[in-house]
Amino acid sequence: MDSSLQSRMAFRLGGGIVVLATVIMVCGAAIPFFAPSLREAPWTDDPAQAAVAIAGNPTAFAWAQGLFLAAAILTAIGFTPLSLGFQGRSRLWSMMALVAFSFGAVFSVIDRTIDIGVYTWGAVQGINIAELWVQALMYLQAGLSFAFYILAFLALSLYGIAITQQPGMSWLGWVFVMGGVLGILLRVFGDLIPAFIYFGTGALGAAAWLLGADSEAET
Repeated sequence: MDSSLQSRMAFRLGGGIVVLATVIMVCGAAIPFFAPSLREAPWTDDPAQAAVAIAGNPTAFAWAQGLFLAAAILTAIGFTPLSLGFQGRSRLWSMMALVAFSFGAVFSVIDRTIDIGVYTWGAVQGINIAELWVQALMYLQAGLSFAFYILAFLALSLYGIAITQQPGMSWLGWVFVMGGVLGILLRVFGDLIPAFIYFGTGALGAAAWLLGADSEAET
């Protein structure tokens, strides 16, 4: 009884925090729609065009990246109680998922910090994107971003495996397993919309509430 209560509280606390992180991410993604220069020159693979967009409204760019950074940290924080809510063999899968996402969040934080601390300043100062150190930084960010998305979608699949072992929730677990695998494939072989991962984690947070409700019904 007491263990079930703790699991229910952990699922609801973790799920609520993860859903909040998704809301924060959506706010960050919405900023370019309200910032004329960012809206007219949206995220692009062309560094010159990106520099023009950032220089047009560096404050809006910094806020957008800051909210993305906060969303990554808050998601990792929310996954901690969520992972502890699982019992038995599910706990092992959930803890592996937590470790995977936490490493990914570290990479994401470094990536977004570079955006805020270097590119915002550099765009205003008119740095030459052809300089070797800028090019090297861009390659570093590409690697950090790639690692984050792979680890985040891996975490989503691992949480899915944990959910499949919950009574009556097997179908939902397989949805997350396949969603994570699909996300990895899209990131490796195609163009992936960055916000997609947070919609996945947000859905996982909502699923945690369902697990909490099921635990309450069982007690």
